[in-house]
Amino acid sequence: MTTTTWRTETVPLEDRAEALRQTIRRQVVPVELVLPRDPECVYADVTITDIGALQVSSVRANPATVHRTVKLARADDEPVVFISLQVSGESTVVQDGRSAVLRPGDIALYDTRRPYTLLFDRGVDMHFFRVPVRDIALPDKVIGQAVARRLGPEGMVSGVTAGYLARLAESSGQLDAAAAHLLAAPSMELIRAVLAAQSDRPRLMAGALHETLAVRILEHMREHVADPDLSPASVARAHHISVRHLYAILARNGIGFGDWVRAERLDACRRELSRVPPTTETIAALARRWGFKSPSHFSRAFKAAYGMSPQAWRESRHPS
Repeated sequence: MTTTTWRTETVPLEDRAEALRQTIRRQVVPVELVLPRDPECVYADVTITDIGALQVSSVRANPATVHRTVKLARADDEPVVFISLQVSGESTVVQDGRSAVLRPGDIALYDTRRPYTLLFDRGVDMHFFRVPVRDIALPDKVIGQAVARRLGPEGMVSGVTAGYLARLAESSGQLDAAAAHLLAAPSMELIRAVLAAQSDRPRLMAGALHETLAVRILEHMREHVADPDLSPASVARAHHISVRHLYAILARNGIGFGDWVRAERLDACRRELSRVPPTTETIAALARRWGFKSPSHFSRAFKAAYGMSPQAWRESRHPS
């Protein structure tokens, strides 16, 4: 696993536009990049991480337009599919006569084998996920049906995928090789499922949903971990399966429901108690916000996990 960080501030002002173009062309994908004419308006902060076959690029930059031309598409030796995830602001993806306007939390796909345009009229704040077409292992028609469509957080598959990919991008620079290896397979499964979910083939859609069920269950649990009413029954109901089937899926992944939820909640509280500057929230209120119904139960569980009470933990991180 490799991570590359590139910033315009490290490049002389007059060379920034061309340096940014070359960075994107050589390390991400060959495109025509239209930038502001004024060199002082050209800025970018780019982080690129390779996680197996998946490349993650996080970009914050000036307003720009990206063109993947017919000539570039025809010259590509290794076609890829991109999934773009809007972090803030707004952008537009145009391909195959369709356009998708993205707002925070939305994702969209585009295929480098055909021309496309990306419009960032107000600047770029995006994560981009690049996957080789050969590793997706889906028919070209299925990929074509999915491109340039807004896939929002309200979608059963797209919502889970967007949340998962956002966390992956935000933590990609901190992953070691072992963690990257473990994350490569579920990442690919979710991306494949997003594509299949746009297909007109029911069997393909059903297969993708089945293959990603375990990942989607865990993403649902993470999203609702602070809900005090989170339970095996509520998770099973959300995924249209029985509680028994839920337990079987979790067991195959070495997860016990109660232990997993407790550990996630305790870790969230531990991080908040370590925050700088310290939070003014009471420990009891913090515990309730993260799903602990009893402050005394929270304190006992916290001490068992970390060897000291929540109050002692906070004081040790913020000595007076």
